[in-house]
Amino acid sequence: MRVLLAFLIWGLCAQSALLPRYHAKPIYHKWLGELNEFRAKYAEAAQVSNMNHLTNDKELAKVARFLKQNDSCFDESTLERLDREPHYAFYKKPLEEDFVEYTALHRNDTEGLNNFFGNEDLFRSVLHPKVEKVGCDFLRSYCVLKTGSRAAIFTNVKRSTVRVLCIFRPKDHFTPGDTFYGKPGSHCSGEVTSRGLCKVTNKTKSNETMTLAMNSTKT
Repeated sequence: MRVLLAFLIWGLCAQSALLPRYHAKPIYHKWLGELNEFRAKYAEAAQVSNMNHLTNDKELAKVARFLKQNDSCFDESTLERLDREPHYAFYKKPLEEDFVEYTALHRNDTEGLNNFFGNEDLFRSVLHPKVEKVGCDFLRSYCVLKTGSRAAIFTNVKRSTVRVLCIFRPKDHFTPGDTFYGKPGSHCSGEVTSRGLCKVTNKTKSNETMTLAMNSTKT
């Protein structure tokens, strides 16, 4: 994650355009829809079979708001806090689309998929199959971030204007072994959306906990 600090420090801030504080529910649902669409497209491209469908969490939106209290773009104190949080800033659509296209062309490269082709700092949180909840809020100013040299493997996009910060849960230590490959939705333990994402419910969580407990007693 220290690489992320260097990546974000390269950001150039556009301080003149302050953004409104997030209160409007329709805006949040738009963000949520875009995040789930990105996850569904990636799951199809990479053939991830256990990608969860994200749900809104108001408390996480408060966390995102707290992390961006000042008007600067990712200052040192903010970077230190973000280093401890699974997060994603909305990047340009072409950047996401280019990554999905590159993934589809290299879906047989499991090792590459497991580390997002060297771009974990960009996509690990937003595209990790185990995350279930998300909360987003406007940044207090538009920020223009460089994508970094490693992104050149899949895109020509050099910079991206960022206006929204999202925080994810659970706050687990994610590993490549958390991802299962196959037809999207085929490794879900509950209902599946029309786009192949796993619907996470309390019942689903209970079943998964029971399965883990049963497996632990066998070893």
